Amino acid sequence: MKKFHYLILGVLILAAGCGKKKTAEEAIRPVFYQEAVSTSSGDLRSFSGVTQPANEARLSFRVGGTIEKIAVKLGDTLPKGALVARIDAADYRINANKALSGLKNAEVQFSTAKSAFLRIENLYANNNVSLNEYEKARAQFESAEAMVQTAKSQLKAAQNQLDYTTLTAPYRGTVSAVMAQENEMAAPGHPIVVFSSLNNIEVRTAVPESIIARISKGQKVKVRFTSLPGKTYRGEVSEVSPGSPNAPIFPVIIQIEGETTLLQPGMTGTVEIPLSRDGKTTPGAILVVADAISHDRDGDFVYIATKTGEEGIYQATRKKVTLGEITPQGVEITEGLTEGDIVITAGISFLYDGKKVRLLSNSDF
Repeated sequence: MKKFHYLILGVLILAAGCGKKKTAEEAIRPVFYQEAVSTSSGDLRSFSGVTQPANEARLSFRVGGTIEKIAVKLGDTLPKGALVARIDAADYRINANKALSGLKNAEVQFSTAKSAFLRIENLYANNNVSLNEYEKARAQFESAEAMVQTAKSQLKAAQNQLDYTTLTAPYRGTVSAVMAQENEMAAPGHPIVVFSSLNNIEVRTAVPESIIARISKGQKVKVRFTSLPGKTYRGEVSEVSPGSPNAPIFPVIIQIEGETTLLQPGMTGTVEIPLSRDGKTTPGAILVVADAISHDRDGDFVYIATKTGEEGIYQATRKKVTLGEITPQGVEITEGLTEGDIVITAGISFLYDGKKVRLLSNSDF
């Protein structure tokens, strides 16, 4: 009989352990999701685009001379102020030294003329010299003072010419082209390198005239690149051209937001632009699939996934939302969500605040 009791107890303990294991396994629920992206209501159109630097400069010397050194190569990344190239500065240095010597001589003459004028001025005040001598001394003093100012201007100009023999990076960027070689004669304004910014990348695309009226400056878009699979960049329409004289297309410039270190000028991608309805946009609206929205006595709500301290594990958080219009692409959320929120789109009935979940995508099946 005692053995039977032990057997029953063992079965209960085993069952309890299996139940706990099963509960632990069921605690983390896999769910589908979508990322909340602010957009304007309307049709979504895709266009090909190419990255380009927002800032690009053809760097050249402001003075002429023989190129003594080119310190960069094609593709080099430089910080602001880094040396790009230098021309032979010997003649400019001689001119600067001459200007400095001229200033020193002018200052000596000025000091002598000033002392003489002060002495004559004192004598004239006591009626010991004539008015003619006084005016002559004053004229010499004023002339010496003007010579000092002229010498200072000449020294500044000569120093500027000397400084112009060194070419530096105007901002952080990369060398897109090298257009000269060492020992060549460089004329003022002749391009030495083409320099492109790194921190400010934009995408240039073109749209047909039939829909240009439905695109406006400030619209939010998404950009994807074939060389960066699985990565999506957010952007904003920064420029809309009035048109191209040679073709019925309208260039549109997209300013990429956030980190752009992986992007290089010349990369091709796809720009997804939501077209506004009747020329009007709905700023701040977010589209989500209808299955993501639930309703109870407290109103409409969705669940978003927030990161936890565990790798790959998220937590479901309930968010009250305000609904807008229903479109072919989904339901507008006008309040309650922010751009970048991870919205859970399936399995809503099994969720509650704090429920641990694991994110799935269609590629998992």
